[in-house]
Amino acid sequence: MKEITNEDIYAYIYKNKGLALNSAKILCKLFGGFENLAHTDFKDLYTDSLINGIKDDDAVNCAKLNLIKIKNITESIQKEENFLKEEAVLFYEKLNEKGIKWTHVNSKDYPERLLQIHDSPLILYYKGELIREDIPSVAIIGARNCSVYGEKTAVMFGKELAMAGVQIISGMARGVDGIAQRSAINANGSTFGILGCGIDIVYPRDNDDIFKSITKSGGLISEYPPGVQPLRQFFPQRNRIISGLSDIVLVVEARRKSGTYITVTQALEQGREVFAVPGRITDSLSEGCNRLIGSGSGVADCAESVLECLRLKYKFDNFSEIKRNKNNTDNLSDLRKKIMETIKDDGKTLSLIADSLSTNISVEELTSELVEMETDGILVKIGNMYYNKL
Repeated sequence: MKEITNEDIYAYIYKNKGLALNSAKILCKLFGGFENLAHTDFKDLYTDSLINGIKDDDAVNCAKLNLIKIKNITESIQKEENFLKEEAVLFYEKLNEKGIKWTHVNSKDYPERLLQIHDSPLILYYKGELIREDIPSVAIIGARNCSVYGEKTAVMFGKELAMAGVQIISGMARGVDGIAQRSAINANGSTFGILGCGIDIVYPRDNDDIFKSITKSGGLISEYPPGVQPLRQFFPQRNRIISGLSDIVLVVEARRKSGTYITVTQALEQGREVFAVPGRITDSLSEGCNRLIGSGSGVADCAESVLECLRLKYKFDNFSEIKRNKNNTDNLSDLRKKIMETIKDDGKTLSLIADSLSTNISVEELTSELVEMETDGILVKIGNMYYNKL
């Protein structure tokens, strides 16, 4: 159970009163926090003493503030302060009951990466953990209705980047997002889902398994309070958090006119690197990625390309070890070697694998073996197709 501080209480009050996101950080810096702001005599706000002794860039930021609105909000809070405080405490107590944690822009645990963007969420709600600042993070995003090529590519990048120690960020959407995050979880990596709804809402239902397992080695994060349903207008707003938490945004598949471009645009505005997976020029789902590459984005032809950009020397060592083991099948049983040889690089259904094996194994026994190979990280099943992971 998390302790409820006065600063938590006043952060909640100011958020509910409509304090602009780009004002919150500046005000906390100028006044030392939300509680101090709430007890400020705003007659002083119009004097030079407010910006006396602060840095030039802070003075510029101060000039951007809507002082009249801030004054009105604060005076409104002062008039009903006790009631608002009781309401805030009740809200946080309910979060504790549900196992939901929180942080805000004036908390020590608030993600530093998000403080770098101009419209940082005032409050974040989360389950599991927040991302670590000392470890690189990559957002893997792309088409909801991705192709088999996109599925396999998302699996590869999710797995190999996670195994290299990179934190995987995504939006928990159908298609590329969920596939990459599921792959990272299967690789025992760390991944974080950024939601466009309340932290207690499972959306989409297809990714229920990710919701249940992601908090073991990562987390679910949202700027929306519990109970808020997923509305269309929330997702573009959510995307700035995906890119903001990432060092690199990796686009796996996208059409020429794709919602993915919202995240890409925000990433570039935030100073993040953008990579795209190249595809065939005849594939509409690769058209957006090829266009990004033509505009100067990095080419993600393998995980090493992304890792090289991150300059993770100690991660390169780990990844080299993964590559050495990638084609090592010496320890596999004869049956598993035959299954992998049957599947090769194209992927096969259960019936095709059974027809190709020159053994008397029953369908039930083969199904059991395939499940075990999935569990051991040797195969991945996408739809009704099995693919080699080694």
